[in-house]
Parts: sequence; C-alpha cells; structure tokens
Amino acid sequence: MQMTWHHSKLSSGTAAAWQNTSTGPTVVFHHATALGPRCYAPFLSAVGNSYHLKALAMRPLWQDAPPPNPRREWDLFADDMIEWIEATQTAPVLAMGHSIGAATTAMAAVKRPDLFKGLVLIEPSGVTRRIRLLLKLLPYRLRQTKGPAAEVLSGPTHWPDLASAFAYYRASKAYRRFDDATLRGLIEALTVPDGTGIKLEYPRTWEAHLYATPPLILPTLKRLTVPTEVIIGKPSLFMDPSIARNLRDSRPDMTFQSLPDFGHLLPLETPTKVAAAARTALDRLS
Repeated sequence: MQMTWHHSKLSSGTAAAWQNTSTGPTVVFHHATALGPRCYAPFLSAVGNSYHLKALAMRPLWQDAPPPNPRREWDLFADDMIEWIEATQTAPVLAMGHSIGAATTAMAAVKRPDLFKGLVLIEPSGVTRRIRLLLKLLPYRLRQTKGPAAEVLSGPTHWPDLASAFAYYRASKAYRRFDDATLRGLIEALTVPDGTGIKLEYPRTWEAHLYATPPLILPTLKRLTVPTEVIIGKPSLFMDPSIARNLRDSRPDMTFQSLPDFGHLLPLETPTKVAAAARTALDRLS
C-alpha cells in the first residue's frame, strides 16, 4: 500500500501525516510513544484500502516543534489532533490509536466529540490513581530518574549499522515475542541515517518526558460519548488490568476485543491479527 507524507502548518509547528490514497472513509491514526507512523506500515497495510488512512505524527516527530514543556502533559497531543482535524479534515472522522495514541485520541474526543464519528482504542495507556498520586509527589526531574523514563535516557540513540541496532533490540525483553523479520523491519522504521550510521528518529527527551507525565486515564475513557471499541492484549505495565476491568464494568455499551496472547505492542508484534480486529471495529463504527 502506497503511503505519502502530507504537511500542514499549525500554531505550534508543521504537522506531518502519513496517508494512503484510498477514497474510503477517513480514519485518523495516532501512534505510540517512540514509534512513528512508519513503524505501523505492516499494520496499516493490513487494515487495507477500504479506508483513507491518515497516520498523524505527534509533535516529537515534527521538524519544527518546540522541545517538551514540563508543565504540559499528554493532553497537548490531543490539542494538536483537534487543531489538525479542524485545519485539514471534514469532520466527523473515525479515529484509531495505540497506547498513548489511543489515550490522546480519547482525550481529544472528550474535548471535541463533534469531530469524531467513532473510536478504536488499542491498549489505551495511562496509570491508576495510586501511581498518578505517587508521581505527583515527585519533582519532574526526579521522575525522569525512575522507571521507563530513566531507562530510555540511559539507552543508546545511535548505532553504526542496522545489525548493531538489531542486536540491541533483540536482547530487550520488550521485543522477545517479535520474530527476526518483524523486528528488523521495525528497527528500519525507527531509525534514520545520520552520516555515521543510524539514529533513532524519535527524540529520547520526548520519550522520557511522556513516561514521566502519564495521565489518570480511566476518568477520560469513562467520559467518552463517541461510539468506542477497545482492543486489548495481555496485562502490562502500560495498561493496568484494573483499568480495563473497571471500564468494562462501567461502560457496557463499549465493545471489547481481547488478544491475550500478545503484549502491549500488539499492532507491531502481530499486525495482521490486530488489523483484522481493527477492521471489524471500524466496519461496525462506520
């Protein structure tokens, strides 16, 4: 499936969206932290040409976006999505997101339900009330010395070649279920040439900022008035099972699809199976 980049000037920078050429219903896609739209090529291709897919890059991947502001959290990306839809799309649109992309899509839909026809949320990330309160007790800089934020800031950002990057990611537990071909394709999409090898396209500073500022997501999900379907994998750090359980109990009108054999990165790990679930959801919503 052919995808091309389209750029739009917004108030805080030039947004970029990776789009196919289908004339079907528009579906806006929002990606996860540290994973740009290109990382989802197998998944988006498997969703197919029945939809006009527009994978909106978050501002860490904009060429002229400002650095992270410690006082702004994930809802900044929801505001960006709202501004981009208003500037470039004929609303209402279908929207689909993964991880932080699912959470920020939900935030945007709570703020502006008139812009959205339906949502497909794949593993919407966020934290429980307990974790949120604990993080709020820590100064911003100290939060970046703990957990995933500290791990990404201490990790490499450059490798001399693809083989070296592959060895690094192959040793990571986060990618243990990826077969070699899938992982190699992901690394190619994560990186760009830098003259002396390859480097990560997504800035580590933004990645650490987002890990240090996760929202209390359940209240947002509960407030959704737009028709919503949720796709979840096995329990993980990035989507506490209590959140999914509470949402199921409080919102019986939402449809859930569960793929318990796969982890939080399921659209990357098993793109064909997740795309089938997403197509089923999109077909119902459209």
